[in-house]
Amino acid sequence: MCNYDVVVIGGGVVGGLILRELTKYNLSVALLEADSDICAGQSRANSGIVHAGFDAISGTNKAKFNVKGAKMMPQITKELGVKYKNNGALVVAFDNEDLNVLNELKVRGETNGVEELCIIGKEELNSIEPNISPDAIGALYANSSGIVCPYGLTIASIGNAMDNGAKLHLDFKVVKTEKVDGGFIIYSENGERYHQKL
Repeated sequence: MCNYDVVVIGGGVVGGLILRELTKYNLSVALLEADSDICAGQSRANSGIVHAGFDAISGTNKAKFNVKGAKMMPQITKELGVKYKNNGALVVAFDNEDLNVLNELKVRGETNGVEELCIIGKEELNSIEPNISPDAIGALYANSSGIVCPYGLTIASIGNAMDNGAKLHLDFKVVKTEKVDGGFIIYSENGERYHQKL
């Protein structure tokens, strides 16, 4: 049975970035992934959008982490050598009812801490996106949104963590955790066990 200070379960983009962060400390860390490769679960279906945080319900962790993550993404991708494009996001309105929704999203976004949110008219919308529908009358523009390849980000973050000493265990489907003195025992489907210290 292997012993680690911290075990991360799940080799997707979130698990990879957590693992990388943990390697900045004097800890023995490992990542357990159920599949035979990383980025094979939720992250493979990720759209690659770096959300600004205007649509998340205020006060939730999602709202907090969307805003914080969007601000962190340019630096993280630069450090990892992953392509990132800060192309912003548009939520388009086609009638007055849609404009009311945009105003609600703008207020929510500002409450969440999203910076540089603005509602733009048809002329500015057409200059930003010339291929927009001629029926569009305006949009909410979030400058802090961007796009990143979820595969590239996951692979780079886990690779960097491994360069820093983290261990990767594939084909380890966690079926049970058991609290014991001094930590947890983590069990796989095929009977392997790892110990995480408290």
